[in-house]
Amino acid sequence: MDFLVFNEALLIRMVCTGLVVIGVSWAVGAFGPIVGGALAGLPMVMGPAFFFLVQHASTDFIATTATYTLISLCATQTFVLTYLFASRRHRPLPCLAISFGAWAVTAVLCRLLPPSILLGVLLFTAVTAGAIYVSRPLVVPSAKAKGNAGWATLLLRGALAGVLVATITTASGWLGPSSAGILLAFPIGYTVIATTIHEKLGTASVIATLHAALLGGCSLAAFCLSMALLAPQVAPMTALMLATLASVGTTLALVLRSRWRT
Repeated sequence: MDFLVFNEALLIRMVCTGLVVIGVSWAVGAFGPIVGGALAGLPMVMGPAFFFLVQHASTDFIATTATYTLISLCATQTFVLTYLFASRRHRPLPCLAISFGAWAVTAVLCRLLPPSILLGVLLFTAVTAGAIYVSRPLVVPSAKAKGNAGWATLLLRGALAGVLVATITTASGWLGPSSAGILLAFPIGYTVIATTIHEKLGTASVIATLHAALLGGCSLAAFCLSMALLAPQVAPMTALMLATLASVGTTLALVLRSRWRT
């Protein structure tokens, strides 16, 4: 009976997460680079992962996991920046290989750092500001970045995200908060966004979208920061709801900022 319940729990986690990822992925493909980049920063994998994590983990475990996820967003930004530069000379698969390598090296370094919220904020701010600055000259303002990823791709992406969330949240007890936090920031979303736009619309489009996604990562940082700060202070589910609102609010602010500037 326990085994059956365990499998049902995994299935529910995979399906729920997959539906969230598919929905956001479709929205990213339907809008331009700035809006798409902002939407890509929604916690479409982290949100469901923490939802299931708060069901059984202690508040200290949740807060530490969120802190390491915040720190490891530096590795996610490194992935985005690396793909952005690699796309100028390589096709999608080589770009992914190079970007995953950069992510892995950065993630290992992040794993060695202490679980400090202030350190996470400072590192994310510095990495994001630097990445936006160095990649800005590559952006073509008129680049098109709308396109349909295709339902097969969206379903695959949803399945991968579901497996990741189900595995990490189920194995969090022996992974520990540091490893769980690092893996929760694994750039599943950016992987398919980048490769799909790169294949269908070309280099200029993927550069424009990923450049916007660097700033969109602030929404993920807002989510992780809120979880790390609020989890020890309020009920875990309340912390999750407030963190989600903080992330969505950051995304809306970024979209409105882009509309105002254009």
